[in-house]
Amino acid sequence: MVASRICGETDINPGGAMGKLTQLGFGILRPQHPSTNLMTAAMTHASSVAAADLLNDLKSGYLLGADPRRQLFAQAAGIAAGTTASVLAYFLLIPDAFALTGRAGPPQFAAPAAHLFRAIAELLQYGLDHLHPLHRTLVVAGAIGGLVIAGAERLAPRAARWLPSAAGLGLGLFLPLSTSLAMGIGAAIAAIATARRSDVAERHVWPISAGLLGGESLAGVVVAVVNNFMQ
Repeated sequence: MVASRICGETDINPGGAMGKLTQLGFGILRPQHPSTNLMTAAMTHASSVAAADLLNDLKSGYLLGADPRRQLFAQAAGIAAGTTASVLAYFLLIPDAFALTGRAGPPQFAAPAAHLFRAIAELLQYGLDHLHPLHRTLVVAGAIGGLVIAGAERLAPRAARWLPSAAGLGLGLFLPLSTSLAMGIGAAIAAIATARRSDVAERHVWPISAGLLGGESLAGVVVAVVNNFMQ
């Protein structure tokens, strides 16, 4: 209910924030048990994302004049197909958890959300003393920076367009350079296209971007299948 309301008011899916709150809550209720707060956080995150996404789908269908009952049946059918496909793809792409977190070398996948959940679990398990002093300083600096940017947007609305996005800065620092660079190049191309022909960009930028993301994901699954057969 909380995730659905926030999504309806802001168009932002708060799955990650909801998961972190649950993780912190169970970390206090049952400390020194990272598996407990991780599993409960994962359940909260998945439920929040599913609820908010379903509302977005129903809203889109309403705007297009679709039958809500048929949409619900289509969603139910998609649960079985999506679960089967995602589980198979997971086992093809990720042989073990170290592919996400890394062990001897860097992780094979960026998986920023997984690293964030892991960091909070370790923090709740070992305490703040487990963090390197530099890391503690950077956490405080990042929190202050986010508060300053958010406060400046509220106090000086006219200057908000010139301020950097706190979420964008955090994401850029958290993701690998290759991913951040690709996002920056894509955003620059979209901005140029919008400046030149806003009507054309409105129709084509989003479908092309969605196709690129979907195509890359499908190509990754195909490569993983081929690698498994080659091995």
